[in-house]
Amino acid sequence: MVKKIYHKISSWFIIKPKTSGVITFLTILALVFFVVSLRYKIIKENEHREMSNVLEVVHQNIEQVLKNSNTITITLAMTINDNGEPKDFNKIGSKLVTKDNAVDAVQLVPNGVIKYIYPLKGNEAAMNYDILNSKDVRQEANKSIKSKSIYFAGPLELKQGGTAVIGRLPIFKNNTFWGFSAVIIKLETLIKSSGIQAIDKSKYYFQLSKENPLTREEEFFFENKSDFSKNYFQSISIPDGNWKLYIISANKNSIFKQLYTSSILGFLLAVMFGIWVYTILKKPAELQKLILKQAQKLIDNEVEFKILFDQAPIGIAKIATDTGKFIEVNKEYCRLTGYSELELKELNFKEITYPEDLNEDLQNMKKLTSGQINEFSMEKRYISKSGKIVWVNLVVASLWKKDGKPKSHIAIIEDITEKKEAEESLKKSFDLVNEQNKRLLNFSYIVSHNLRSHSSNINSISNLLEDSEDEDERKELTSMLNKVSISLNETMSNLNDVVNIQSNLHLTKENLNLNNYINSTINIIYEQINSKGATIINTIDDDVFVKYSPAYLESILLNFISNSLKYSHPDRKPIIELSFDKLKNELKIKDNGLGIDMKKYGSSLFGMYKTFHNNKDAKGIGLFITKNQIEAMGGKILVESEVNLGCTFTVTFIA
Repeated sequence: MVKKIYHKISSWFIIKPKTSGVITFLTILALVFFVVSLRYKIIKENEHREMSNVLEVVHQNIEQVLKNSNTITITLAMTINDNGEPKDFNKIGSKLVTKDNAVDAVQLVPNGVIKYIYPLKGNEAAMNYDILNSKDVRQEANKSIKSKSIYFAGPLELKQGGTAVIGRLPIFKNNTFWGFSAVIIKLETLIKSSGIQAIDKSKYYFQLSKENPLTREEEFFFENKSDFSKNYFQSISIPDGNWKLYIISANKNSIFKQLYTSSILGFLLAVMFGIWVYTILKKPAELQKLILKQAQKLIDNEVEFKILFDQAPIGIAKIATDTGKFIEVNKEYCRLTGYSELELKELNFKEITYPEDLNEDLQNMKKLTSGQINEFSMEKRYISKSGKIVWVNLVVASLWKKDGKPKSHIAIIEDITEKKEAEESLKKSFDLVNEQNKRLLNFSYIVSHNLRSHSSNINSISNLLEDSEDEDERKELTSMLNKVSISLNETMSNLNDVVNIQSNLHLTKENLNLNNYINSTINIIYEQINSKGATIINTIDDDVFVKYSPAYLESILLNFISNSLKYSHPDRKPIIELSFDKLKNELKIKDNGLGIDMKKYGSSLFGMYKTFHNNKDAKGIGLFITKNQIEAMGGKILVESEVNLGCTFTVTFIA
């Protein structure tokens, strides 16, 4: 019966060579389509993650500009004396505008009328403009007065020309409204500072919107105002100005283009990461310089120090240099660490510092105390009262010195936890993309190498069968075609195993007793062990458990123990030793078999269809699949071997 079915199938293939070729083509095409579809899903997920990360970086840059602007308005407010008159406005305004590239001009607006502007040149048209009696701007100005905090109005058209965002901080003297201190940030300056210009415009573009306070309609301010509702986009709110920042995919078909130009886009992705890192690091460095200069000014004027100390959006603390105890701390410092002011004054900075960061901190303090340096900065972690890890940018400077040694110092911290988490997310995303690319590339090589030879053989035999008229020759060719077909089927089965391993991204892990699975494996191949006269030495404790896929653990043990029997030395009986290192979470399987020449075959040991002994039963697929299974579970495998002395395989499990 089987012979008849086989004969019919063979005959069908023989009389329809074109159809056979089409089937072979469609089979390979289906496999390729499957691989491409996997790639499509990965790219789609990566694009979503990438857009989220880019949007977050731009959002953080804009927030940083607004935080710096808030510090500037506070500094301007401190120039007003008790008589309500500003002191050295032009001198201080010049320094603030010069040091912060994100601010184009500063103003003082007593009673809602612009009276002081730096720089005045180019801004003359705004002088004496009464903002509280202008229907276009008074609503947002009144909003900042009502909240008694800075509010960023606009973007709106300036009297002196151009479009800008205006941050106004209401100033109160003796609980009476005095006016505003304000910063002017032109729209093009905001775009430049946000890092938007560094983003690849062929992939994404940005839009900034705000609800018009008069019409209640959403208005858009960046250049490209075309309808993007049909494009893929993400958005994030910026509460300081009631804005909404959008990132929009520039091309609806960008994912499909990536499938054809993955290598080019990989290069562009690397460039984009470099730009992001540069953008992320550049802003904190500029902020640190500004903070140090502001801190030095606070030392010169204790009243001004107290105002900025209490209202600063960054954590500031005065610390005794010899003991490390907190002398004074502001509200933001308390908020970041989770401790109250009284609780912090009972502690020193070493008690809340993450242990791994303490040594570097103490080394810097030693240099500060000895006079080698006057200030230092570093990234470090604090352990908050709740136990949460908080990443900060720390800037430390000595306040004053007694007998040439600092008596106390000031510590300024900026919360960078979100930035660190974003960096870690970017790194994980990049590593995931690299790993998936390697797997897909490796699989494409396997498909190309293993199926091309079978396809060529089938085509050649089919052509010979068409041209053959001799019945015996046709039978011989049919037999050959059958062998090639069986070989192709085995290859497809092997490739299917590889696909299952590489596509199974979310394997279920269970807490497995290792000895139970070792004993089960020994029972399965008991006849082989008995026929070889092999000795199994198992020194693993019964309480050893590993979190693993049951199917993979069974397959790995079966492959290694079977190989130890298969490649045993003909002059001695096999001895297989199993041991487990609990500290390293490592399983070792050692045998006294034929061994492998690692210098000659080490680089190709785990390759597909690689064999190293004259064993006719060897197919070269076991070690390849085993290695893929181990790596799919996040582990790794190492091998040590010498010819005629045996092999030791070490499998590391991820806890």
